[in-house]
Amino acid sequence: MESRTLTGDPRHLPVLVAALRALAEDHSGHLGEVHFSDEGTAVRVVNRWRSAADLRSFVERAHDDLLVHRAATGRFPEVERALWWSCSATVITPEQVGARTAHLRAHGPGPRAFTLGSPVPAPEPETPRV
Repeated sequence: MESRTLTGDPRHLPVLVAALRALAEDHSGHLGEVHFSDEGTAVRVVNRWRSAADLRSFVERAHDDLLVHRAATGRFPEVERALWWSCSATVITPEQVGARTAHLRAHGPGPRAFTLGSPVPAPEPETPRV
């Protein structure tokens, strides 16, 4: 799971957010958007990705959109990202996303939440017990 919060000028942020959402939807590793919230100066998008490598590929492809945003506004948006492993059937609420992001901010990366720069290996699948 990825929680991405973009903070910036509310006059220009919607264009960037729309471009990033379209880029994610077109990415083969994107499994779907889970939550979206728009507070004007801050937009949070929560996505499921097949792998950290797929998310990294998305981030690299998004660079051009960030450059367009910087040209229009004079600065890059602030981006806060929190990642964690989750099976596809797991339901995640906005409150849980906020708690994971706050945990990462307060305690740094670990199994509860991490970043692309400090990834945590995926947990081993559980072996069925008889």
